[in-house]
Amino acid sequence: MRTNRLPWMALATAMGLAACASGPTTPSAKLTYETRPEGAVIYEGGQAVGTAPVMRTYQSDGKSDRIETPEVTAVWPSGAKTTYFTVIPVKSDRVATIQRPAGVAGLELDLENAKKFVAASDRDAQRQKEELARDQARASARCKAQQAGTSKAIADDCK
Repeated sequence: MRTNRLPWMALATAMGLAACASGPTTPSAKLTYETRPEGAVIYEGGQAVGTAPVMRTYQSDGKSDRIETPEVTAVWPSGAKTTYFTVIPVKSDRVATIQRPAGVAGLELDLENAKKFVAASDRDAQRQKEELARDQARASARCKAQQAGTSKAIADDCK
C-alpha cells in the first residue's frame, strides 16, 4: 500500500517555517523607574518614554547574564534633573527609584506636582480594592445561589 507523502511534507515544512519565524527568544529583564518626588518625566536616548513610574524591558546581548541599562534622565517640572543607569540580571524584574537632586531650586513646585500623582495612585489602589471585593462577592456561594434563584436572601450579594 502506497501512502501519499505530500500532505505530511507540507505539514513538516509549515512547522519548520513557523519555528524559524518565531526564532529563539533573547533573554530580557524588566526595570521600572520610579521617582522621588513622584511625577518626573523619564527620557531615554533623548526621547520621553513617560511619566514615572515607567516600566522598560531591556534585551540581553545573549553573551552575559547581566544587562547594562541605557542612561535615563529624570526631569521634574521645576527643571531639576538627574541621570541614572544600572546593571540588572537577565530575567529579573526590578524597581529603580531615582531621587531628585538636593539643593536644586523649585522643590516646592515638584512636591506640589507629586501630590497629583500620589492622589491618582491612591484612587487606583482604592478602585482595585473595590474591584477585588466585588469579584470575591460575585464568586461567593451566596451570590451563586441568588443567581440560580435558590436563595431567600434579602440583600443582594452579587454587587
